[in-house]
Amino acid sequence: MRISIRHETSYDYDDPAAGVVMRLNLMPASHNGQIVERWTVSVNGEPVERWVVNGYGDSEAVWRAPGRVDAVTIVAEGDIRTVDCAGVVRPYDGEPQPQLFLRGTPLTQVDEAIADLAERARSADGPLASLHRLCILVNEEIAWRAGSTTSATTAAEALAQGAGVCQDQTHIFIAAARTLGIPARYVTGYLRDLELPDAEHDPHAWAEAHVAGLGWVGFDCTLGRCPMDGHVRLSCGLDAADAAPIRGVMTPGGETRLSHDVQIASLPLDDGAQAQTQQ
Repeated sequence: MRISIRHETSYDYDDPAAGVVMRLNLMPASHNGQIVERWTVSVNGEPVERWVVNGYGDSEAVWRAPGRVDAVTIVAEGDIRTVDCAGVVRPYDGEPQPQLFLRGTPLTQVDEAIADLAERARSADGPLASLHRLCILVNEEIAWRAGSTTSATTAAEALAQGAGVCQDQTHIFIAAARTLGIPARYVTGYLRDLELPDAEHDPHAWAEAHVAGLGWVGFDCTLGRCPMDGHVRLSCGLDAADAAPIRGVMTPGGETRLSHDVQIASLPLDDGAQAQTQQ
């Protein structure tokens, strides 16, 4: 599949803001499941050109406002060719040790209910079978319900209420997988949903768990299956806050209004083939 993505995020300040600094984690990388054909990131119309690889192996950049600003608009856009690789992400040189992702966070703290969920997912057929079972359990027991949680909702809180969004389902999966002794990490990205109009998409999230002898394997609990060719991987972290595409700080001032617009469309496969031929 070839996918076109345009992700615009806007911060509007009631009073001009000073000291605005933002960490941008908006640069997808090519790997066995996707090839980045074209991608740019800009802030207030100026391209972001200096990117460094962080400890997770993802590219990130830091943007600083030149002075006081009334608004900040960040646009990430490009074209990606994807392949269904059953969720398996091949390792790359310099990636961190999987054991790093056994570390808990406040958003993925384990309680008795999460520990029980993990035990119900445990399979005599090994870790991979346990992970597939866990993915299905989370999908079946945590209803996707927009607006039912916030960015501060923990895995335990979402499990207790039996509803949440992709962030909550992913946090529950990660917390339970770590309880089973399986490293798991949070992944941010995009999903081309063929049932939605191009202009009605949102950023997406899923988990990756490390299976010895196989590597990192993705699990999308919102769908109850491994990622497919509609998924575009952006970045990873210990939880949603750690893997956030944009994180920022500013000198205290007036109220801030945040809005975002994500447009995702399918592209003809032959256009990419022609472009490669011309190059």
